[in-house]
Amino acid sequence: MYIKRDYNEKIRIAIDETGNTCIMVVELAMGNITEVRTMFQSKNEIGQFSFADARILSSRLDEHTWTLETEALIVLPGNSQNTNYTKSYADTASILFTGAVVEKAVKEGFRRYDADDRLLEEVPDKELSQQEIKKLLSELPEKYLYDVQCVEEENDRFAVLGIEYPTEDLTGADAESYQIRIRYKDVTVTWERYLNRVE
Repeated sequence: MYIKRDYNEKIRIAIDETGNTCIMVVELAMGNITEVRTMFQSKNEIGQFSFADARILSSRLDEHTWTLETEALIVLPGNSQNTNYTKSYADTASILFTGAVVEKAVKEGFRRYDADDRLLEEVPDKELSQQEIKKLLSELPEKYLYDVQCVEEENDRFAVLGIEYPTEDLTGADAESYQIRIRYKDVTVTWERYLNRVE
């Protein structure tokens, strides 16, 4: 659907009465023809997504705002914006945490056992310094976002994001994983269209 206008309009967003689905109007490069696209927008429903296959494309942390662009995010049937009513992959999705403050990050420890289930090595969790957290956040693109757990405590919302580094070892023995805990006000996930359903 296209609308011809007599004035310049770059981006305009309209949200329906549910506070979720929005319409984004984007000015095309030539002339004053604008394209109207329906976007899916899910607010504070992070539990209605699966991150089993999600990969981070980009990450931007500004003052109290954290935006993650992801691919292979799975929208669960209980999500208010799931028009397929079954597990379905979203196209490139934007996860926006507002009022975001990174409280801490932990490099997850591990245990290694031999074939007889004897403990060979044990490495405990390690809490990262502020400098290490800054470095971790700068390296998030191309990493896996394997989990997001959100909880509410009194008037605050908290989220723990599970991050995993890709590894070529099929056993996953040399994989590095981290947990990042943030405090936030709201989380909004936006995507333009659905891809295929999850098999």
